[in-house]
Amino acid sequence: MKLIVAVDENWGIGKEGDLLTSIPDDMRFFRETTQRHVLVMGSKTLRSFKNARPLPGRLNIVLTRSDTSFPGAVACRSVEQALELLKSFDSDNIMVIGGGMIYRRLLPYCSKAYITKMRFNGSADTFMTNLDELDSWTLAAESEQKEYEGITYSFTEYANSDIKTIDFTGACSNMSDYFKTKKYIDLPAIDDLYKPERINALETKLNAYFYPLKNGFSALDVDGYLKNSEGSNFEDYLKARDLIASEEDIIGMLSESQDSIRIKKDELWTFLNRIKK
Repeated sequence: MKLIVAVDENWGIGKEGDLLTSIPDDMRFFRETTQRHVLVMGSKTLRSFKNARPLPGRLNIVLTRSDTSFPGAVACRSVEQALELLKSFDSDNIMVIGGGMIYRRLLPYCSKAYITKMRFNGSADTFMTNLDELDSWTLAAESEQKEYEGITYSFTEYANSDIKTIDFTGACSNMSDYFKTKKYIDLPAIDDLYKPERINALETKLNAYFYPLKNGFSALDVDGYLKNSEGSNFEDYLKARDLIASEEDIIGMLSESQDSIRIKKDELWTFLNRIKK
C-alpha cells in the first residue's frame, strides 16, 4: 500500500474537517497519482469531497463505525475489516488518503508515502505522523521547491524499510475500471432485444455499468461477503449481484452481432423506455 497527503511545517493536514489550503499543482498531483487506484479513507474525508460523493475513476473504500452505506462506495466498520477486504487487491494499487486516524493505523502497512510539504503553519487540528522522526521511514526523493500564493512547497517520497505485510492476492486488480466516467456504450443490434426479459436484464446490467455500487456496499454487506464468499473474489462477488458491470459483461449477456448501436448515457434510459412499449 501507499499513502498520499499534503502537510504543513508541523505535519498538520486539516482544520475543522477541511484542508489547510488548496494548491492547484498538488490537487493535480493527487488526481494523477490516485487515478485507477483503490482508495482507503475515513468517512469524514469522504464527506469533505464535492457533494460528499466518492472520487470518480477509483474504488472508494470508506471506514465508518456504523453500517451506513455510501452511494458508489464500499464501507468497512473497522481497520481490521478493511484489511481483510484489501487482501483481494494488489498492494501497489491501494492508496490511503486520510484522515489522521486512518493514516496512523495503516502507516505500518504502507511501503511508500507521497508527501507534499508546504512551508507554512496552517494552525491544524489534525495531523499526520512525522515520518522524519521514524527510523523505518527515509526520504527517498524530493522535487525542487515551488511557490503558490506565498506558500513554498515541494513533492517528496518516503520509503518504509519495515513494512507490516498482509497476504494480498491481486485478484481484483481491475476493480477500478468499473468506476471510470462513462458517456457511451456500444450495444449489439440483436434481434431479440425487444423481449421483455432481455430488456429487464439489460437495464439491470446497464445500471451496474453506469452507476456501479449505486446504493453503496455497507460494512454489514462486507461482513457477509467475507463470511460467505465461498472462494469467489470481491470483483466476481459484486458482478454476480449486478452491483458492478463492464461493457464486456453487458455484451456477453446479449447475442453476438456484426452490427452495434452506440448509445449516449443521457439517451440510454429514453431508449430503454421506448423499446419497452
